[in-house]
Amino acid sequence: MLPPARHVRPLYRPSQKWNEQRKELRPRVSRILPARHESDTAAPPDYVPPVTSIPYADLTIGVVRETYPNERRVAITPQNASLLLKKGFKRVLVQRGAGTEAQFTDMAYEAAGVTLGESKTIWSESDILLKVRAPSFDGQMSEVDQLKPGSTIISFVYPAQNKKVVEKLANSGTTSFAMDMIPRISRAQVFDALR
Repeated sequence: MLPPARHVRPLYRPSQKWNEQRKELRPRVSRILPARHESDTAAPPDYVPPVTSIPYADLTIGVVRETYPNERRVAITPQNASLLLKKGFKRVLVQRGAGTEAQFTDMAYEAAGVTLGESKTIWSESDILLKVRAPSFDGQMSEVDQLKPGSTIISFVYPAQNKKVVEKLANSGTTSFAMDMIPRISRAQVFDALR
């Protein structure tokens, strides 16, 4: 003789909760928002503004000479600058002499299609600025103050040691990517900045 049949609970889904009294699954509601009226002008607390994208053809990438003492690196090689132009970026601006310490001549950058310029021009016209070291934030030639409003800077920032730089970048309305804070995974180590 077979044992009596027993009730088997269906598979649990995170969006559902088991109601023990009714022996059924019911949808889980995290919160219920009140109905909005057209007269309400305030956005709901979880409102995210729409993202506007800018095509590559409208973006200028800039690379400046490193000002940190004894820094010999440059943020981009002529070969990689050429690749960015092939991807469709409007132009790549490189400060004259930026690659000299890293053994990249201005002629190599020009052969790659790069536009050479002066420091002030590159800081003011670049939508995306590439640097090795964090931008300086004090003194007469504060690099953070030279950034174009709404631009993006990609460099090592070391936020734990450079809290003033991070605050000044945040207050200036720029976007910054700290390459030292991007997680490393085994497969991508050959591509990362710490290599």
